[in-house]
Amino acid sequence: MRSDMPRMNKLYVGLVMTVISFLLIGYWVVKPALVDYRAYVSFSPDLDGTKAWRELLEQRQSQVKEWRLTWRDLPDHGNQLLVAIQPAGITDEERAELYSWIEQGNDMILFHYAPRGWERFSLEELDPESGILQGEEQGQEQGQGRSSGEKVDVGDGMEQSDDLHSVYVGENTVGEGLTAEVLTSYRLAGGPELQEVLFMDDQGILGSRVDVGAGSLTVILAPDWLTNDSILDHSHFELVWRLFDKSWDAVWIDETHHGYQQKPGLLVVYPAWLVLACVQLSIALLLWLWLRGKRFGTVHTPRAWTVRRGDETLQAVAGWYERLGHRAAALNHQQQLLRQLLYEHWGLSPSASTAQAAQLARSRWPETQVARLVRLLELGPPAEPGAPMPSHVHAKEFLSLTREMSEMIALLEQKKI
Repeated sequence: MRSDMPRMNKLYVGLVMTVISFLLIGYWVVKPALVDYRAYVSFSPDLDGTKAWRELLEQRQSQVKEWRLTWRDLPDHGNQLLVAIQPAGITDEERAELYSWIEQGNDMILFHYAPRGWERFSLEELDPESGILQGEEQGQEQGQGRSSGEKVDVGDGMEQSDDLHSVYVGENTVGEGLTAEVLTSYRLAGGPELQEVLFMDDQGILGSRVDVGAGSLTVILAPDWLTNDSILDHSHFELVWRLFDKSWDAVWIDETHHGYQQKPGLLVVYPAWLVLACVQLSIALLLWLWLRGKRFGTVHTPRAWTVRRGDETLQAVAGWYERLGHRAAALNHQQQLLRQLLYEHWGLSPSASTAQAAQLARSRWPETQVARLVRLLELGPPAEPGAPMPSHVHAKEFLSLTREMSEMIALLEQKKI
């Protein structure tokens, strides 16, 4: 027995090592890779994502959802907000469609380092050496951050500056302001077109809002204030959060221009009036088919269902008994069925006498029904239910007795005791 213990221990150790090796190899082979989300995506938990800001926004607004269709498909009703954070690839046609949507009473907040092509918004670029605004110059759509100080490449053509700026709310630049990091070398050009200046620093305008019809368009030159990595740094949250004080019926976060676009369904291709007409015609067609297919009243039983199973079988058996003159035998069969039902429903033995059956029936039926039961049970010898009846039974008498037997059987089957 002792000699087997070391062998068993080695077996268990080997089994445990095998299981551990299998788990480690499996984890190394199928280890899920971290998803590399694009920058400024509202569902990205990465440092350059904006998921933290979105979750805070969902606590204040009743409906916050992603928008993955074209701007042409935005809902028509008013009091909605579209937030676009560093979008790429916007065409002039899309801008025109968006302006039409804003005019209906909707708002848009655009966060972008260098938002070119937007009507009533023009840019001025800082001189990298003197820091003086020189006017708008051509550049990439993403823009470049070229503030003074040491520059660090952060991707997407942006160069991050370590310098912090004093950002003021509105046009009043008196006092210290709020500390924020500004990564863009562009500022919004002032003028009568800018109806409301939101943010400024010592080098120019960082954010402004203009009215477009019944709605408004807001442009902010600091999308990095919304990222998970920096929203809680300095005064970024205090500056950003004041932009979302209003309550909207729906807040849409644009993900279409981050590369997350869904194609609209088949019904979106057709106008709404045509889709509604097709739906109504489909409902009318279904109702018509239902009325044509549903049967009101009695159901007709096909003849094929009753062949050899229904009336024809009974008629064939009755004709066979009639031709051979077995009327008494037919009555005897019915009498046996009657006694069997008395046994099943009342517990009366098939060999019981007629007097016993009558005594039991008087406690349940009126006297007229009792007399009929006694007459039907006395057709043959009561003590011998299987004994043959008189062989000569007239047709008229046979029909009368058969009718009474059927009524008595139906009465017993209805009144189960």
